[in-house]
Amino acid sequence: MEQFLLFSLPHQTCTLRLTVNKLYFILSDRVANGGVSMWCELCQGNFFDEFQMEGVAADHNEIYLELMPENLSRALKTAQSAKAVKIKLTNKHSPCLRVAVELPSLSSSSRIVTHDIPVRVIPRRLWNDFREPIVPDFDVSLCFYISYGVRRFMLPWDILAVGFEEEKEQKRES
Repeated sequence: MEQFLLFSLPHQTCTLRLTVNKLYFILSDRVANGGVSMWCELCQGNFFDEFQMEGVAADHNEIYLELMPENLSRALKTAQSAKAVKIKLTNKHSPCLRVAVELPSLSSSSRIVTHDIPVRVIPRRLWNDFREPIVPDFDVSLCFYISYGVRRFMLPWDILAVGFEEEKEQKRES
């Protein structure tokens, strides 16, 4: 199973937008409070072999959920060695994102660990608050001097590590 890292800030909520083809993690703090915004777009095909989603209606085939990213991250940590992971929106006593993780077992039967992550379903009238920001074309280069704390945070991001190594090689060749 593919692994991905979802970073989380303590006591911070984020919005998870689900569409037929993509997952979006949206973090928007109030700009009046000096807040920061983040927009992360992931193709569902990179993470799931099977993906079924039904939105409110055929013309609004999306779901918007507010959740604590640290809860989702904690649930997905158990899925790192999983045979299968199922994520389903349920509504028993309150809306929850149920993460069912099938773990390998030494016996013929498998173990299933279930995590219920409390979520708030965002009503359709508020969806425009979470639309993709309009960002001008940009050309940015970042140079990081990695301290121990930052290195621990960034090491799981293989893509960044490869990018740093390629940049080092290019500098050596120059």
